[in-house]
Amino acid sequence: MISSNPNALWQRQLPYLVVGLSTCFYLYEFFLRVLPTVIYSELMQSYSIDAAAFGTFLACFFYAYASMQIPAGLMCDRYGPKFCLSVAVLVCALATLIGCFSDNYFLACVLRFAIGAVSACAFIAPLTLASRWFPADKQALITGLVQLMGCAGALFATKPIMYVINSLGWRSTIYWSGLVGLVITALFVLIIKDYPDTVARTDDREEDTSSESVLYKLYEVIRSPQNWAIGLCAFGSWAPVTVFAESFGIPYLCLLQDISKEAASAQVSWVWIAMAVASPLAGWASNYLRSRKLPIYALLALGLIASSILIVYPPVQSPMLIAFLLFCIGCASAAQPVTFGLIHDNNDEDIIATAMSFNNMVLISSAGILHPLVGLILSMLDVSHASTLAGLAAYQTAFAVVPVSVIASLLILHFFVKETHCQKVAPEEPFIPLAGAYSS
Repeated sequence: MISSNPNALWQRQLPYLVVGLSTCFYLYEFFLRVLPTVIYSELMQSYSIDAAAFGTFLACFFYAYASMQIPAGLMCDRYGPKFCLSVAVLVCALATLIGCFSDNYFLACVLRFAIGAVSACAFIAPLTLASRWFPADKQALITGLVQLMGCAGALFATKPIMYVINSLGWRSTIYWSGLVGLVITALFVLIIKDYPDTVARTDDREEDTSSESVLYKLYEVIRSPQNWAIGLCAFGSWAPVTVFAESFGIPYLCLLQDISKEAASAQVSWVWIAMAVASPLAGWASNYLRSRKLPIYALLALGLIASSILIVYPPVQSPMLIAFLLFCIGCASAAQPVTFGLIHDNNDEDIIATAMSFNNMVLISSAGILHPLVGLILSMLDVSHASTLAGLAAYQTAFAVVPVSVIASLLILHFFVKETHCQKVAPEEPFIPLAGAYSS
């Protein structure tokens, strides 16, 4: 029987509205993260920079994003998700609006750094709200929803946004993107609530957030060899995505196939589609098989094969096959949710949030390291003035960092990561492991 009380109906729908709305920031920041890759030529011309400088510009987001992971979790606990989300999306919107009027490269890097810093709460804040508004059996579904929203933001920043750019121009597109952020800010302020009204609680500020407690938790996380090994596996799972989908993949595909940016963006969008589909499936497979390492093995190997083919022997005459290989790269990135399962298995309950933030920090550092490295190699090889063949050779040389990263992660997975079989294990004392000491 449907209740005739409008207030009761509103209270039942409010959890879905609060948590669902909060995920919009993850969509928005992912859109801002990926957008520069489709207007790379316009930005390089506007800032009068080369590929190396453009790679540094892209990496500024990830330097801030990675370094702010642990502080973001602490601030969500201290000040509440609503405050953190509202401030974060406002900063993103203002930085975007300022950036659309400027041709100054240094200012652009500062603004991108600011966007990356505040975006660090985009994943943890919705999950914090979900833990307060929904029961435990809904958490996995909500985590998948948050990941899906991020993929949707990245997907919109590929081919769909090219239609807007062609219609309005790239500066106007950035301007309207900033205005959208202001609208989201207003919605967050008006609608999001940190807790349901019916929840009796003590003030969040009464939690132990002393510097001694924070430093102790961080020390417990970084002293564990398993956490470092798992984080480096996550690094390798994201390496193909960050190079092909978040930085220089579109110009490489344009040069490789002699196609437009719109066509290349459409191909890259398959990375994000695959990620949205494969991430929850990888988590389900890990639980079903009662294994963490086996899915990571398979997915890292898939990423290695797909990226190697795209670099060494790309099927130039078959755009559909190239799109399929990019889809495989997106599927391979689904190894990263399984690494979070390993982190959960290997850490005590009182430091899991810090350990999760640490893993995400190591994972996203792949972008902060590989973006400028690839850009530097391309700049040294002077790809902008090279012939088509020489330009392709330059990209293939620079992109070699991808299979090298994945191979390193596979070796670390094999020799240093212990299989947990999806069970909690006792944290180990830190020591220098010998080859094979951690293999399952």
